[in-house]
Amino acid sequence: MNMKKIILLIVCSSFFLSMSAQDDDDTFSPSKLESIAKNMKPVWDDTDPDFVVNAVPEKWKEESGVIIAQKTKFAFDKDANKLAVYEITRRRIKLNDRDAVNSYSYFYFRIGSSNDGAGIKVIKANGTVQDVSLRNAVYVEDPSDVPNTFTPYIGKASTYYDKSKSRVIFYKLAVPDLDPGDIIDYCTIFYDDNTVKKMSYIEFDPIYFVCTREYPVLSQKFEIDTDNNSFVNSKSTMGAPAFKETGNSNAEYAWEDRNREKLSDTRWVNRLVELPMLKFQIVFSRSENRSDLFIGDRGELKQNISPEELAKKMNNLYNKLDGSYYYSFAKAYLKQIGYEDLREEDFIQKTYYILRHISFYRANGFSSELFASCLTQCLDLRKIPYQLVVTSPLNITKPENIIFRTEPEWMVKVKDKFIFNATIFSNPYDVKEEFLNTPAFIISLGKNPTATPITIPGSKPDDNVLTNTITASIDTSGRNMLVINQAAATGMTKQTYNTQGLIYTTALDDDHRSYGGEDDVRGGLKGTSLESYEDRLRERKKEDKVRKLEYMKKEMEDEYDNVAAYTEFTLNSDGRTWRKQELNYTSKFELADMVKKAGDNLLVSVPGLIGDQLYISQDDRKREVDAFMSFPRSYRNIINFTIPEGYKVVGIQNLNMNVDNEAGTFAVQATVDGNKLNILTKKIYKQMIVKKENWNQLVEMLDAAFNFTQKKILLKKI
Repeated sequence: MNMKKIILLIVCSSFFLSMSAQDDDDTFSPSKLESIAKNMKPVWDDTDPDFVVNAVPEKWKEESGVIIAQKTKFAFDKDANKLAVYEITRRRIKLNDRDAVNSYSYFYFRIGSSNDGAGIKVIKANGTVQDVSLRNAVYVEDPSDVPNTFTPYIGKASTYYDKSKSRVIFYKLAVPDLDPGDIIDYCTIFYDDNTVKKMSYIEFDPIYFVCTREYPVLSQKFEIDTDNNSFVNSKSTMGAPAFKETGNSNAEYAWEDRNREKLSDTRWVNRLVELPMLKFQIVFSRSENRSDLFIGDRGELKQNISPEELAKKMNNLYNKLDGSYYYSFAKAYLKQIGYEDLREEDFIQKTYYILRHISFYRANGFSSELFASCLTQCLDLRKIPYQLVVTSPLNITKPENIIFRTEPEWMVKVKDKFIFNATIFSNPYDVKEEFLNTPAFIISLGKNPTATPITIPGSKPDDNVLTNTITASIDTSGRNMLVINQAAATGMTKQTYNTQGLIYTTALDDDHRSYGGEDDVRGGLKGTSLESYEDRLRERKKEDKVRKLEYMKKEMEDEYDNVAAYTEFTLNSDGRTWRKQELNYTSKFELADMVKKAGDNLLVSVPGLIGDQLYISQDDRKREVDAFMSFPRSYRNIINFTIPEGYKVVGIQNLNMNVDNEAGTFAVQATVDGNKLNILTKKIYKQMIVKKENWNQLVEMLDAAFNFTQKKILLKKI
């Protein structure tokens, strides 16, 4: 058991000890249940008419479930050195079928404070209301196991001091006798007393709420009741309703959405950008309209940030950012390699690798602004000109809709190329998929900062390629196939395969080689300490070899549903250096049930070597929103299959095909050369976004790929 869980158990144990004596079968004592019920009374007594509705529209009778009503209220109260936050949520859901019943057969709730609360009722089809007792709830050891539906939107804030009494302690309750046609009505109260002593501000987690839910919705609401030191930023996009100022004391701001249909598209949807969405954030600040916070005047519901205001705020944030600590390390590394004598391009590359190294070996990853600050300070050493650029990730928000301080991302433009915040796997000038074709601003710093609009370039399918070179053969006495696959990934396709290729390898052990510096791990060790380190390293490498094979077998099972064994892995290139940017590794494995006998002949699933391909169901052939493909890319498979002695291939012309349209390509070319069957396949996603009107073109390509994998090669006995 890890330390985090042990600490949580200790906290929970002390919580239990504070309770009065109780039955061994009960989690909560009668007095505790009475206290929880007292907390819940105002919630249950709410006269909101939406929570007495039992009937759902006829058009939704066939849906798995219907959200009749859901409402969350945030209440803030500043008292001395504490900022009390109440998050009160109530949901009323009609469960039309067994799938919906199974989804809500367990109710999760938090009781980590005397002010927390929870309650659940079941309204049977005949109108009978059953109160479900919390007494038999069980403790949830790992809070990460709690489904998001039952967790708070904002949670506890991070503060300098933590003297609060509220704790994250969750429980799980089986809901008895649920049947299709029932309605569940449940409420939770999350209370956090955040310590704000000596803190000038706290930014609570931003909330991104997509209006379309897993079920259609009759009514959904948010209410915010703030204190004098709390500010609200809000933005509604794609036709979602906006927050409104109420002018009453119960809730200063309110949001309401009604009669929202369920979205049928679930694959390749850029949810936060393409769907109706509300986002908002609550910020506690002792002063209004701070230059480094995205807040307005007291009492203002701030809903827009102009480019001019963005430039000022970015300027203030950048000037307050102190990256000197890490910059001093970077400068020391640069001195090691004699940076004054490097060509400019070499200097830029090695600086990037040094900052990547510091970011992940001396820190826990840099923010984009910290990386940009350190990089520009290094560029100043050689007086290399640059521009600071700000935008937002395409999967989070459009730049014109930036409203939170956490949304802008920094990058540095050098010699017409963009340098993004490094990842542990990245190289200089690597493009990130979330910024392709994205509008951005060049931010000029100084007394009169400006924001000049630009667009970050896109990408082409040939920039992002995965090539599988596959050698395969069969043992005619069995049904298995022996496979050697050399995978080579370039561009943004590496992002998908980096972890698969590099986990449990030595790729990160000698990171200093990427910038040509000294080994700062071994460099600080001598004598027995160095020997001990080397011994531990050898032992870890030995263990990692075993783990790697186990890990890769599981990974291969995502591509093939018949992996019998995974026997060997070789890392040819980790793709993390300027000279070798291609990720390249070789796998040896065995696939079962690849051969079927047909009399004296054999049917072999050679086309299946390209891996599982997506099957588009009849329901998924209709499209409501554009398909967000992340980035254009190509997949190539070069298959060399050894024809067993005494057999010949028949009918390979049936394999050849070429489906090519504006959305994508799937092409196959098959030939026989001696005892080799050679198959070349090409699958191309041409566009980053496929318009819903052109969805049928993408489906045509996907159908061709799937149908190809279902074919068999006939080996006729000679």
